[in-house]
Amino acid sequence: MHVANPAQVPPNIFMYTLHPARLAMLTEGATDAEKALAAQHWVYSQDLLAKGIVVFAGRTLVPTADSFALCVISADSADEARRIMEEDPAVMGGVFRAKLFPFQPMLMGTWPAGG
Repeated sequence: MHVANPAQVPPNIFMYTLHPARLAMLTEGATDAEKALAAQHWVYSQDLLAKGIVVFAGRTLVPTADSFALCVISADSADEARRIMEEDPAVMGGVFRAKLFPFQPMLMGTWPAGG
């Protein structure tokens, strides 16, 4: 379990959100080009995880205009975090719109059984 001290903001933790650039990709299905870029995004994300850059990532499961994914990463600076986000193949390819935020994890428990 982790409970953060709100006064101790970590300088090296960032979160970025990913939103589909074309909502119909979720509601009607992805094009072949979107599928290819999404596959490259998955490989890129797993590589970041293996390198210890990704702390946590996930996505919403209901395909609506509010659907998004998020990725919490460790980076030495906001510039490095922005580079990591912008080098995602699906961001570069225009499948996802991305936005970066400094981030402070506040409460973290253990992963739920069966989750």
